[in-house]
Amino acid sequence: MINPFSDKAALGAMVLLAVALFALGGVAGATVTAWRKNAEIAALHTAAAQREAQLAEHASRSLLDAQTRGDALTRQLSAATRAASRLRKERDHALQLATTGRACLDGAALRVLDGAPGLRVDLPAAAGGAAGADGAVATDTDLARWALDAGEQYEACRGRLGALIEFHEGAR
Repeated sequence: MINPFSDKAALGAMVLLAVALFALGGVAGATVTAWRKNAEIAALHTAAAQREAQLAEHASRSLLDAQTRGDALTRQLSAATRAASRLRKERDHALQLATTGRACLDGAALRVLDGAPGLRVDLPAAAGGAAGADGAVATDTDLARWALDAGEQYEACRGRLGALIEFHEGAR
């Protein structure tokens, strides 16, 4: 029987061939593993990019919705302000006809009211001769105009707050 390991040269060649085959198998295995891992990494990058694109799209839609709601509410507030201004002019004219300009509150009463929460007394002296010693009086016309101002400011504030609430509730 022939022993292939008896010849040292043949043995060396076989060992060299085995090492070469082992190295070639290792390189081939590493290459295949690298390809698989590169494919997995590429898939992860693609999935992350898709998620980022979806988030950006959602954020863009949310911003557009908020801007659309804000624009609509701004138009509503502007229309309400214009309507209030027209109504104010009509009522102011009607007050001129309905009031007499007679004194209603004298200087002492005005000093009590001045500086009260939400009040500022800045009324002109009465045109009639019924002015008090310090000249400050509030006529029925002044009081009626003050009431119109207070109501108008209240409605404007209520409208702005209502629009803010509606804007934020629409964001949900």
